Amino acid sequence: LSDGCEGKPLQLRRNVSIIAIDFKAILKNVRWEQTRTTILICMSTEIDNQAPDFQVRIASTGDVLDVPHGKSILDVLVEHGYRLEINCIHGLCGTCKTRYLEGEPDHRDMILNSAEKAEFMTPCVSRSKSAEIVLDLPPPQAGQAVIPEGPVAVVTASICVGCLTCVRACTYGAASINGELTGVGGIKGAATIDTKLCTGCGLCAAACPTGAIGMTRFTDQEIISQVDGFFIPGNGAEVIGGAETPNGVGPQIVAFCCPSCAPSVAEFIGDPSRSVDLKIIQMPCTGRIDNLFLIKAFENGSDGVIVSGCEPGRCYHTTGNLNAEKRVRRVGDWLDDVGLTASRVRMVHLPVDGADHFGQAVHELADELRTLGPSPVRGRPSGRGQDMEREGKLLDTAG
Repeated sequence: LSDGCEGKPLQLRRNVSIIAIDFKAILKNVRWEQTRTTILICMSTEIDNQAPDFQVRIASTGDVLDVPHGKSILDVLVEHGYRLEINCIHGLCGTCKTRYLEGEPDHRDMILNSAEKAEFMTPCVSRSKSAEIVLDLPPPQAGQAVIPEGPVAVVTASICVGCLTCVRACTYGAASINGELTGVGGIKGAATIDTKLCTGCGLCAAACPTGAIGMTRFTDQEIISQVDGFFIPGNGAEVIGGAETPNGVGPQIVAFCCPSCAPSVAEFIGDPSRSVDLKIIQMPCTGRIDNLFLIKAFENGSDGVIVSGCEPGRCYHTTGNLNAEKRVRRVGDWLDDVGLTASRVRMVHLPVDGADHFGQAVHELADELRTLGPSPVRGRPSGRGQDMEREGKLLDTAG
């Protein structure tokens, strides 16, 4: 900026968008208007000159659209009314993948595997090596939404103690303390969330020690109700990701998974030969996982819990997977304290194409659980009464 680039696009070529958000926060801190520069996020591992102009042709309509310097394919498609499922800001990478029919894409994402790249491309960051690329998209229709509504964090100021935990947890600079708000006990100052910067990752909500921060989606109650629903007696078969799994087949395991792991988890779930009763709960990021969610799964009788997140250094929200791993270790210590053993819960970091890795982790946990035997919390008369003392100790330990 000091070299006179005001008003010019600033292109950041790294594999995580957090850099752009951090830069926006820096501009805000130095009182530089964010509108005076444009930040383009290109998930490329190479630094090269800007890609030349090219054209996109839509197979269903014959429309030919110019893609100029400084604009993504996605930008151009949205401007002309074409609908794509996108949720980049909320960390759901890969939802915009689009089938191409002709041309040679310049793949710049870190989400698609080799097989997918032969058929699909990500118009948010990828470009075209050929002068024209043909996309398989339906015709635009009036009134169609382009960007689905995503979750954001919300604060209940009346129970906020202004401890700054959310400010430290947020990797986007969305959380701050507003001195004009009144917190718990009438103290001056409470947390507030800038919804324009919030990505809905849930890191602040999971970290908040008083429960003052919630979410508009992936709320505590939604997640806990999902866990409770897995263990309602007489449910018969659970439908998980389109696959039916009979209750009682192998150890019962609850898996909390981030969006980036969803394809790998879905591939494992689709294997009819699996001998594990696996129940999936998708999170916006593993950093949203609260200790209470893990404890609740064990309280309901789960034999084991597995948390599936990105590899270190590849989390879309930077620290979500690392925060989750700390909580998994903490809950493991609590399980040891009440005699359930820490090995019933574990964290697994998955690569982009991690179906085999996930399957191995699940089967290793299942083998461990077969050795340990069914959870002692499950299978008692009433499912609750005789276990109140044990469960009460477990929940008291969790705070």
